[in-house]
Amino acid sequence: MESNIKIYFDDRIVILTDENIRGRDNVHVYENQKMLARHLLCFAASDDAFLYIVHSDRDELLKHVAKCFKYVEAAGGLVALPDGRILLIKRLGKWDLPKGKAEKGESLQETAIREVTEECGLSVSPKITSVLAHTYHTYHRAGALVLKHTAWFTMRYDGEDVSLHPQLDEDITEAVWLPVNQLDCVLQNTYKSIKQVLKRVEKS
Repeated sequence: MESNIKIYFDDRIVILTDENIRGRDNVHVYENQKMLARHLLCFAASDDAFLYIVHSDRDELLKHVAKCFKYVEAAGGLVALPDGRILLIKRLGKWDLPKGKAEKGESLQETAIREVTEECGLSVSPKITSVLAHTYHTYHRAGALVLKHTAWFTMRYDGEDVSLHPQLDEDITEAVWLPVNQLDCVLQNTYKSIKQVLKRVEKS
């Protein structure tokens, strides 16, 4: 597990940490919910590259941060074939991994399997093998600033039919099986949160 929690604001980042880093630039030590919300709002409107938020309990801090946004739960998967190729999609011109919002009453594991199957048009559902990572990113929707948590799972695909059918109504224009040693082109045109997930693959 990574020591800090990273929240991406496009290419900028808020880092939640329990480390003693007082004295550095752009550091807010958690005091109360009101001050936290003010610092996050100021950061969102600024051009600052980063903001550190310090609290003795990172998980507790994340709960406080979530209250400052409209909070969305999502899940996705990094799917591999027996030959080691992994499943990638291109959405809105950027490389991505299949994922989507959790539906009411659905576990994050169920969400990940459903979204991967739907977005890539797989003939059979993949199977989860382990938890891979958790990512957080923000975006604006209907005038509100949204914080999305995505739980990522490693998956294997055992279906004989490996053909892919991207879900066009979700703005997915490509779905491909790509060898891990060819990820350079993906890393040059993807989101920082996706890079965070793919780096786990490179290290394994």
